[in-house]
Amino acid sequence: MPRICGIDLDKNEARLVLLDEHFEIIPTAITRLVLADPKSQTEVRSFQTAIQKFFDDNAIEIVGIRERLSKGRMKGGTITFKLEGLIQSCRQQAVLISPATIRKATSAANIDFTELPIAKHQHEAYGAAYCLLGMTGNGSLVLQSDTPAIKRTR
Repeated sequence: MPRICGIDLDKNEARLVLLDEHFEIIPTAITRLVLADPKSQTEVRSFQTAIQKFFDDNAIEIVGIRERLSKGRMKGGTITFKLEGLIQSCRQQAVLISPATIRKATSAANIDFTELPIAKHQHEAYGAAYCLLGMTGNGSLVLQSDTPAIKRTR
């Protein structure tokens, strides 16, 4: 039974949502992890250890990260790219998913985020997990690496 973690990176935090193979939200006590001081090697290592422990404790097999733009008005902050690298260094497979792909998948499914049992700050993370689970099919975790909106990192 695959468990997927959707992640949205914003400023200095990773916002998290877990889904099972039936698109059901798996409740967790941790909904976000924060990198308090991105200049501190101790803090950076602590964040990486915490995210790996979160994945291991929750039996996460694959991680869907909402991709941030690298240029333009809506580009992601430098710290979010550091967080992404730390997440990609974990043992789990990480997949970057474009915001447009997530928007298309959640719109097609007509998801009403206000009806979900998650906080508002988790909506984008839910979209990433939902989209990734939809792309993996029946739990086989087969991904199309040549799909432009999906970038496999492992």
